[in-house]
Amino acid sequence: MGLRSNGLSLEVAGRAVSGRPVTGRPQRPAGPYLLGIPALLLTSLLLVPIVITVVAAFRLPDGSFGFSNFAVMGDPAALHAVRNSVAWVAVAVALVVVGFLLAVVSYRLPGLSSFLQPALVIPFAVSVLVSGATFRLIFDSAPERGTVTAVWSSLFGSSPVWLGPGLFWLVLVSAFGWTWLGYVVSLFRAGLDAIPDDVSRTIAAEGLTGLRRWRALELPLLRPITGVITLTLVVAAVRVFDLVLIVVPGPMQHDADVLGLNWWRATTTGDDSGRTAALGVVLFAIVAAVAVIGVRGLRRRRWAMPVSVVPADSTLRRPKPSKRVRRIGWTAGFAVSLFWILPAVVLVATALHSPREAGLRGWWSLHGLGLSSFDAAASIGLLRSLLSTVLISSVATVVLLVVAVPTAYLVAWGGLPTWLGRVVTSVFVVLAVTPVQMYAAPLRDAIDAAGLTGSRIALGLVHAAAGLPFAVLLLRSAFASAPPMLVAEALQGPARQSAVLATVQRTYRPAVIAVAVLEFVLVWNDFIVGFLISGAGTTPLSLVLWGEARQFSSSSGTVAAAAVVASVVPAVLMLTFWRTVVRGLTIGSRP
Repeated sequence: MGLRSNGLSLEVAGRAVSGRPVTGRPQRPAGPYLLGIPALLLTSLLLVPIVITVVAAFRLPDGSFGFSNFAVMGDPAALHAVRNSVAWVAVAVALVVVGFLLAVVSYRLPGLSSFLQPALVIPFAVSVLVSGATFRLIFDSAPERGTVTAVWSSLFGSSPVWLGPGLFWLVLVSAFGWTWLGYVVSLFRAGLDAIPDDVSRTIAAEGLTGLRRWRALELPLLRPITGVITLTLVVAAVRVFDLVLIVVPGPMQHDADVLGLNWWRATTTGDDSGRTAALGVVLFAIVAAVAVIGVRGLRRRRWAMPVSVVPADSTLRRPKPSKRVRRIGWTAGFAVSLFWILPAVVLVATALHSPREAGLRGWWSLHGLGLSSFDAAASIGLLRSLLSTVLISSVATVVLLVVAVPTAYLVAWGGLPTWLGRVVTSVFVVLAVTPVQMYAAPLRDAIDAAGLTGSRIALGLVHAAAGLPFAVLLLRSAFASAPPMLVAEALQGPARQSAVLATVQRTYRPAVIAVAVLEFVLVWNDFIVGFLISGAGTTPLSLVLWGEARQFSSSSGTVAAAAVVASVVPAVLMLTFWRTVVRGLTIGSRP
């Protein structure tokens, strides 16, 4: 083919195209990947110690590798601890079921949650250590002090020893349920309230009621929220540690041993590091299977039913409850709320007695009222521990937000390849359920070697790293719930990534608030991370409280006063932001 231009002759020879066409791929900008670097660095605080623990579990004394260290599981005490840990997982699952049923009842009886909601929030705001101390007061074996013992003795003449062999499980499960049931009910209720009207009309038109309605409508729609709740409670159940330490009397703690406690005792008695690492790996293996549930639950699912949606029709709407039904709901809600708030009343009333009177008489006594127990609590370093806890919680929360928000955006809308996004999500799910025992010992050794023992900043960074996986999963779910068309339009403009953030801000803002509030409260209430990793210089509130609780019978007034002081800040935060927290936790899981 010849071409002539400006007196210059050009001749272009074509060549036949052969071979398969090569599929072109758009070049991915490298900028968004930089958002994940802070998360990679922070996550390494967990990943590196976890790898060290796994290697130690398989390394034998002669330097070779094998499974000999796992022979520790043949020890009867270790097997007993494994059974107890599995039992706690079963308790968590049972609590999910009970919470779902209560949420359905409150949904059917409007007015029930009017009184019940605040009563359910307060227990979730306090630490497990405070819950354990409260229920130990309630189930005290002396009828002149223990509420349950006094009532039982007045009705039947004598009372069992609730903190004795076997029965202490009732106290442990009661304290655990009191702490977590409000969280479960609130999230399930938020999911039920979010069911679209057109979907309810469709179900009504199909004539589905009762159990058939649950199976066709509520259970499928609540599956994502169920995954979030189950993941959270299983993690809490596996991390049961301080609850056993404060509730069960010393001579019987081996009967209540869980694998985490068994690991701690092995490390404190100088057991071989390979065998203790093997205990941690076994504990991790128990909960890692639950991560599959978390992955399935945290993925957004749309409700789909093979029927057409029925147009709006007033006759198909959920009927407005009658005055009688509303009255029943209000009455039941008021009664249940009084019962549910009773442990908090016991704790505060005990704190308002002098240390001497609190050890002699029950919270209902009018003798020895005053603030002397708070004075006693102040004398054990309560103010210093408050300031320390404020600093640790603030550092952890700020670092977590700075790292988690861009990381979650990267996973949701940052343009990661599909396979890489799935890998990152799976890694975060596994890390979210990883027990502290998998990284505590190597991390503690590294902090000691760096000369940071007792550093509040170091402990805050550890807390931020531990909270990062769940925060990223939650925020990713919130980001991903934004309408894809809006995001696609925002990506076409010159601002690109910043435009996407502006577009979905209404979606992710409640989730950011939820992450901030939960991280601050969880770090404030933490015991196990500070206990296993920090030095004496950090003195967070939970460690001070536990130090006094070891002489529980003689210091119940001081323990109660310290517990009340420790619970004020998280309780106020939760009551203030609870609606936003629930919205943030469920916004990416709503239908």
